[in-house]
Amino acid sequence: METFADNPSNIWAIVPVKRLSHAKQRLAPVLSRNERVKLARTMLHEVLTTLCASDLAGIMVVTSDPMVAKLATLFDARVIHDGMEAGVNAAVQQGLGALDATAGALIIPADVPFATASDLRAIIDELQHHPVVLAPALSDGGTNALAMRAPDMIVPKFGEDSYLRHQMQSRVKGLPCGVVSSDGIGRDIDRPQDLVAPMVTRKYSLTAALLVELNISIRLGVGALPLCVRHM
Repeated sequence: METFADNPSNIWAIVPVKRLSHAKQRLAPVLSRNERVKLARTMLHEVLTTLCASDLAGIMVVTSDPMVAKLATLFDARVIHDGMEAGVNAAVQQGLGALDATAGALIIPADVPFATASDLRAIIDELQHHPVVLAPALSDGGTNALAMRAPDMIVPKFGEDSYLRHQMQSRVKGLPCGVVSSDGIGRDIDRPQDLVAPMVTRKYSLTAALLVELNISIRLGVGALPLCVRHM
């Protein structure tokens, strides 16, 4: 049977996406429902754009949302219907189950809009040296990307503190774990304080432009703070 060593370019991205109308509930104190939908769709657009530029064998989007499925097809992504709607980890497992057993997997959430193609290539390169590779979130101990040489090397457990859980699983299974960290892939947008990330990264993106359009800095009162405090 072919293995990762035989075909190291056979790596598929898996992007689990919940219904946009249910996305980003923790941002409700700052953004209206329509604004949260627009933000979630914009971040997904950016993630898919970055994946398309990252030398992958393919992209798989697991979702129950027709709007997400329509957007995914514009990027030639394979869409897996998430009929269970049982959460991100169940959706990821559906995606892994749809992969060929010899394919590598790069699991990335839809809310890491500042990840670059260079970040993802660094993960893919690291996968040549380690069977499991993690990109940690800069806050909450989460995992912003998990790559594996085969779909069943460890069980994805995304969420707060998942970075340590993934590392522990790798250690228990005797699988050396590589780590790729960057300011781009390390930042997700989940909480109100994450909305100021574009001010920190200082890079143009569709998400950053949307947040400017929504006057996020004024809503959060960030613009009134001294520069050194804004970036804390």
